[in-house]
Amino acid sequence: MEEFDHKITTFGIRNRILIFALVVALIPSLSLGWAFHTQTQKLLQEKVELELHSIINSAQREAGLWFKEHTVNMRVFSNSFVISENLEQFANLNKREESNTTEQMATTIAILSEYLMLVQSQFQEYKQLLLLDDTGKVIAQNSKNNTPFTLPDNWEEQLAQHKMIIGETDASGASTEATFLLAIPVFSHKQVFLGLLATETSLNGLQSVMKSVALSQSTKLSLLNRDGSILGSTIQADTPESITHSGNDSLKNLYANPMKLSTYMSSNDKKVVGVFALLPHLSWGILMEKDYDLVFAEVLKLKNITLIIIAILLTVTGIAAFFLSYSILSPLKRLIKGAGQVADGDLNVKLPVKNKDELGFTISVFNDMVVRLRNNHDELEMLATVDSLTGLTNRKHLMDTLALHMKRYARHRAPFSILMADLDHFKQVNDNYGHLAGDAVLRKVGKIFNETLRSIDTAGRYGGEEFLIILDNTGEQEAEQTAERIRKAVEESRITRDGKTIQVTISIGVATICDMVSMDDGQLIGIADKALYEAKQQGRNRIVVATIKSSE
Repeated sequence: MEEFDHKITTFGIRNRILIFALVVALIPSLSLGWAFHTQTQKLLQEKVELELHSIINSAQREAGLWFKEHTVNMRVFSNSFVISENLEQFANLNKREESNTTEQMATTIAILSEYLMLVQSQFQEYKQLLLLDDTGKVIAQNSKNNTPFTLPDNWEEQLAQHKMIIGETDASGASTEATFLLAIPVFSHKQVFLGLLATETSLNGLQSVMKSVALSQSTKLSLLNRDGSILGSTIQADTPESITHSGNDSLKNLYANPMKLSTYMSSNDKKVVGVFALLPHLSWGILMEKDYDLVFAEVLKLKNITLIIIAILLTVTGIAAFFLSYSILSPLKRLIKGAGQVADGDLNVKLPVKNKDELGFTISVFNDMVVRLRNNHDELEMLATVDSLTGLTNRKHLMDTLALHMKRYARHRAPFSILMADLDHFKQVNDNYGHLAGDAVLRKVGKIFNETLRSIDTAGRYGGEEFLIILDNTGEQEAEQTAERIRKAVEESRITRDGKTIQVTISIGVATICDMVSMDDGQLIGIADKALYEAKQQGRNRIVVATIKSSE
């Protein structure tokens, strides 16, 4: 965590220098580039919008003329004497209930059907021609095509408002060729409504008109139905298309904003710009599209050039800022690295002083601080781990050492022993000779421990006149022998105080942990302490070895 914080400090300063230099270079160049790009795109957009408006106006006009011509032709046919007279005769016969009218009606239908076939032979775009009575029921039709036919639900309303009926397009069945329905009223010479002349007409003629209007292959002119399907297009597709994948939302937007330049995704996942216009008298629309990349090719080229210039500028500025930050941060980085080493406990750090500036002075102060820390380290370590009276390990360090032995035993099953030792009748020493004499006895016992034990063993003051000794890699027999040496050395020792000789003895409890035993450090101390208690009960100045069973 410390190392991570140091890195954050170093790179944070470097990043601030780099960011400042890059921002200074980036803001003006981006501002100018963006302003130039926006203005250029606006001018190109206006140019494209004018171009598309001109094309779509022409397409709208030509489509209107095509529809008007088709309507005029149908009105001419509807006013034909053959249709009006025979349709009137059929209506009159239909009202009679005489038996001989059936044959006459059949003759009338045959005449009408023959006439419709004659008209259809002259106009190939008529896929189906039909005559309907005043209720909308089919009376006659060209015999070449007898597919089902229905009028729109609102045909009567259309007839009253527009004097014609326009139906939805149809691209169903085996053929995918789109058609639309047009029905013209038929009147008698007395202007009595007799029925309808209806046709389903191919839209190929309208598509040819749109192709003649389109200026280039890069411009796509499409005839759209209200559901977004393409009825005809100057660029053919293998499958039926829709203007966008999102469909309804884009279509609604186009219908709601006619003659407005829009940008959207086409059915083949290309970004396009388009202008939409409704056809007069129809529910269809004309959509003019151009590839976005082609329209704004100059803008895209300008943007790429601007980005390259900005990238070069940023690179040069970044390199200059890097070397500037390196010259400033190199001494600081050495100082931070050295501080990290000191924080990790390495007090042999000495940093070279290469600068004669503020950073150089700071590094000199740092080196002097490390020297002082190194000189005081041993004293600080001793104060942290050693009992000041006896010179032995203090209780905290002693328990940490025991915990490490327990972990090593749990991992490697390395046996070791502990001795719980307590001076006999130590209270009497304090009472009879004073506390200073008692302190002298404790110091003497600590010296005996240091002289008797090995360097790998640990002896510490557990509390008052009680001591805990850890014998590393020691079995029960060796532990008992070590305890006996200590007991004997204490018994033979003499402490002279104010001309008085003081003699003390010590009782010791021994506990050894081996392969068959599994316990924690608290249980092990408890066993040794219990053995010490038994030694006291048996008369003191003796050793009791605890018998540890596997169940313990």
